[in-house]
Amino acid sequence: MDPQYKTKLSRALVAMLRPLIRLCLRHEVTNAELAELVRLTYVEVAYDSYNIPNVEMTLSRAAVLTGMSRKEIARLKELAENNDALSKQRPNKAQQVVHGWLNDEEFTDNNSLPLTLPIKNKKDGVEYCSFMALVKRHGGDVTFGAILDELNHIGVTEQPDENTVALVNYAYVPYKDDIDQVRVVATSVSDLFDTGLHNIESDAGDKRFQRQVIYSHIDETLVDEIQQTASEKGQELLEFLSKQMAQAKKKSASIKNGKPKRIGLGMYYFERNSAKSKNSNDE
Repeated sequence: MDPQYKTKLSRALVAMLRPLIRLCLRHEVTNAELAELVRLTYVEVAYDSYNIPNVEMTLSRAAVLTGMSRKEIARLKELAENNDALSKQRPNKAQQVVHGWLNDEEFTDNNSLPLTLPIKNKKDGVEYCSFMALVKRHGGDVTFGAILDELNHIGVTEQPDENTVALVNYAYVPYKDDIDQVRVVATSVSDLFDTGLHNIESDAGDKRFQRQVIYSHIDETLVDEIQQTASEKGQELLEFLSKQMAQAKKKSASIKNGKPKRIGLGMYYFERNSAKSKNSNDE
């Protein structure tokens, strides 16, 4: 690889790693622990994404790809097959409830919009089209009261009265500073990286939407207004797309021999101090 290209790539990798290392230090993940996870992931990705079609991946080829020894590859491969850290993350219970509310026909109207639900509503002795029924179906063994408290607290739901609950914000973001927020960050970063790598590797006609708008040297007195606008307009777009995707998911259930895809759009606002130079061309 060209040395100049390698240097630029190294700078990009460091930029990606900085927030990851901050996360590791915050949660007391040591360099040795992270390094082991990196080695495990190298092996997993080599076997999943860089195998030759119709040819079984060998320890020798994996060693060439990763720069590790065959003995180390064998050790990590065995470890990776039983490592919980490499298993797919599932949404937490509250997020599953919101997703069910948006997609389950029992809890949506004819326009695929989430219904305002009574807390309890029995039909033939069984909870039906109620918040309790929603949580029982999509929230596992968590009580409906715990889910309701969480969703009310973070502003995802509101209660017109003590007997009903409405979904007012389709985006679930955990309130507490705990592992659920880390999971949300990890999913967002993973999806962004996948889109970026797809765009690097794909032809012009097959690229996915990926854009940024960035300006430096915006006075801090003007920042709050821009952030508020970004939040409001972003929320409008996400809710519009959520309705469209919910309808598409319902239609997909009737398509035989289809090829299911996981799709979505992520947006985020960021803010940092500008460099000292006030070059007007720096945007």
